[in-house]
Amino acid sequence: MNEIMTIKQVAEYLKVSPRSIYKLVKDGSIPTFKIMNMWRFERTKIDQWINEKNGINNSFNVKEGGKHAESINN
Repeated sequence: MNEIMTIKQVAEYLKVSPRSIYKLVKDGSIPTFKIMNMWRFERTKIDQWINEKNGINNSFNVKEGGKHAESINN
């Protein structure tokens, strides 16, 4: 069974503040769902989201500074 996490657990897992997680939720940037009035997160989807974000960062070439500016703006 997939582990279900709270805002606080996701914040601890990602080593950020709960406020940062709320901001990601509000932006629709992080995979989440609601049970009643509480936000919940599937750990496997959080892991996939992290891997997708790392894929973008891994394609960055330090020698090509212009690409860095494009990746920040996108």
